[in-house]
Amino acid sequence: MASSKNLQPFYKNWFFWVMVAVAVGYFSTRNSNKPAPTVDYMTALKDKAFAKLDSGIVSDKLLNAETSEDDKEELFVRIPLDKLKPGTVLEFGSSTDTNHHITVTLLSEKSAEVTVHDAVSIKGDSTNKQEKTETGTYSISVFEGSQILTDNVDNPLMQKAALILENLSYGADKGHPLLSKKYCIGKSKNISGVEAPVLRMYPWLDPINYPKSGQEFSFEQHQVLFGLSIKR
Repeated sequence: MASSKNLQPFYKNWFFWVMVAVAVGYFSTRNSNKPAPTVDYMTALKDKAFAKLDSGIVSDKLLNAETSEDDKEELFVRIPLDKLKPGTVLEFGSSTDTNHHITVTLLSEKSAEVTVHDAVSIKGDSTNKQEKTETGTYSISVFEGSQILTDNVDNPLMQKAALILENLSYGADKGHPLLSKKYCIGKSKNISGVEAPVLRMYPWLDPINYPKSGQEFSFEQHQVLFGLSIKR
């Protein structure tokens, strides 16, 4: 039979491990009572919307007057112009200027409807404006932005997908002064590299209505994307 002297180390070890088990149980229980970390619901929705956008799927009101500048910059970088689904609506102009804007609705992968709205003061009277609206249908081609010529070397189009909308039946010479024969929708960035990319829509300076131009797309007459949604 083992002596009590020989059993003493065993009891000592047994007591030590019991104390360790009790301590582990205590701290585990205490940690489990901590409240779960809070989830930022709006951030989760935004992240989900941007993830869908990467595949060309637009969420309602992804870009509007309430969009922060940081989110707008991320949108301009991430929006895949060559993957946007039919029904996507792009609004160009300014959220604060309702006198001049262009709405582009993608009808299919190869066609789009363009509506140009213009309001001009009559005889310099800002309270008396003449409003005009023209709508046309255009075919869509995809090019790399660096292949497209604009009239501004300081803000060239980036090496990203750009859309060319074309219908030579429009233009002032065809009785449609508001509708350009072509438009370019693309991302540009200042050559300084400091400014963030901007998504713009440029009308084409065609050789018939602009005989002195170099047939480039007009940066001077461009409009910036300020609205992005999906047509229901």
